[in-house]
Amino acid sequence: MKAGENQAERVQKLFAEHARAWDALYDGRRGPIARLLDRHFRRDIYERYELTFAELGADLQSSTVLDVGCGTGVYCVEAARRGATKVTGIDISPVMIARAQARAAAYGFDDRSEFVCSEFPSKILAGRQFQFAIVMGVMDYVAEPSLFLAELRRVVTGRAVLSFPGRHWFRERLRRHRYRVLGRCAVYGYDEREIRAACLSAGFGGVTIRRLDHSGICYITTAYSFLQ
Repeated sequence: MKAGENQAERVQKLFAEHARAWDALYDGRRGPIARLLDRHFRRDIYERYELTFAELGADLQSSTVLDVGCGTGVYCVEAARRGATKVTGIDISPVMIARAQARAAAYGFDDRSEFVCSEFPSKILAGRQFQFAIVMGVMDYVAEPSLFLAELRRVVTGRAVLSFPGRHWFRERLRRHRYRVLGRCAVYGYDEREIRAACLSAGFGGVTIRRLDHSGICYITTAYSFLQ
């Protein structure tokens, strides 16, 4: 970690370094042993993908979707495949954005996709609204969740599906220690009460939370812009 680097710069560096690995993880291009280990130790990554689209629905015809922390565009492409009229991916890493653009083009969805290299919230999205939002693997690195969620609520007219890392007595502490030793960005954890309170105080009308225990606790959260 270089002196003077802020959290955003550290997060950008982290994901730039792992862009190719994330592509291989989702596309199943790793070796058989690596895939077996991924399915066991990174099971939450695959489950949160499945749960996200279970929440959003099989038919996204005529909808607009925002993917915050879109990475290499895996969720964006799936949203377009399900019929979304416009999919907007935003990510802090230019390496990730380049890969997301290439992925959308390879699947023939570049006409319905746009990608923005920026932090969230972003002035680039000022005044725009989306029916759905996807926020996967982002809250791990957000120092001010109340501000982030309030801005998310401003742009979402329907519902947002988010992942929150849980507070595991061992895994969370180990991860924080490992990131600190490696000079990486800060990481954060939450419990169910904090997630619900943060979403509601941000202006969401209702929250449902599903806890995944097998990978150190991950909460898949659906936040509704309307009362539940």
